[in-house]
Amino acid sequence: MFNCRLIMAALTLAVPMAANATDLKIAVPRWGPPYVIPKSLTGIEYDIVKQALANAGHTMTPMLTVLARIPKEMQTGTIDAAMTMRPETGTDACYSDTHIAYRNYAISLESRDIHIDTIADLADKSVVAFQNAHLYLGDAYHKAVQTNPGYREEANQVVQAMLLYSGRIQAVVADANILRWYAAQPDVRSKVDVTQKLRLHPLFPPTDHYVAFRDPGLCADFNRGLKTLRENGGYDRIIAHYQSLLESDLTTPDR
Repeated sequence: MFNCRLIMAALTLAVPMAANATDLKIAVPRWGPPYVIPKSLTGIEYDIVKQALANAGHTMTPMLTVLARIPKEMQTGTIDAAMTMRPETGTDACYSDTHIAYRNYAISLESRDIHIDTIADLADKSVVAFQNAHLYLGDAYHKAVQTNPGYREEANQVVQAMLLYSGRIQAVVADANILRWYAAQPDVRSKVDVTQKLRLHPLFPPTDHYVAFRDPGLCADFNRGLKTLRENGGYDRIIAHYQSLLESDLTTPDR
C-alpha cells in the first residue's frame, strides 16, 4: 500500500475541484443494510460515497462484488475504487479519509438483565454472531468463544434478530444498526416482539472504513467532496433518513 497523504495535500492546494467529471466504477459489497442495500442501490454508506463524489464533480457506477475479489479487480483496472475498505485487507490503494464507522456490540434483551462487561463474559453464554466474527473481532474474542458450546455464527442476520427477540439466545454480536434494520423487516416483526428494549454491551471499538482508490487524484477529490458533505449538513441528513427506517425505541446502553 502506498502512502498518498502528501500527494493528496498537494493536489488539494493545486486543484480546488475536479478538473474533469469522471464516471467511476466503484466496488460495492453485496451485503450490509442499512449501510449498503444492494437491491435498491441505496444505504447510509452508499449514499455518502455517491454524494461525496458528486460534490467533487464525479458520478459512480456500482460494481457489486465481494471483498476477496477487490485486490485483483483493483490491480487489473476493472474498478476505480472500492467501498467499505480497511488497509488491513492488503489492497494496494490510496485510502480516503474515513467516511463511515461500523460499531459491533454484544446485544441482549434488557428484560433478561444479562451483564456482559468484558469479552470473556461471552464464554458461558448462548451467543449468535455474524459470519466469521471469530476472525474479525480479535484474539480475545476468539479465545472466549472457541470452546463455548452455546456459540454459533450465522450468515443470515434475520436469524439473529429472530433468536434474540424470541429469547432463545442470550446475546447476539452484531452492528447495532444492522440488527435494527432486520428487526424492522415485516417477516421479523410479524413473528416476534421487536418492541422489547435492548441492552448494548460496548465490548468493541468502532471500526472506521474508507474508500480505496487506484488514483490518488480521485482520492483527493473524494476527500474534498466528503468534507463539503459534512460541512453542508448533507452527511447528517443521510444518517437521519436511514435512522428513521430502523426499528425505533430499541436500545439502552449498558454503560
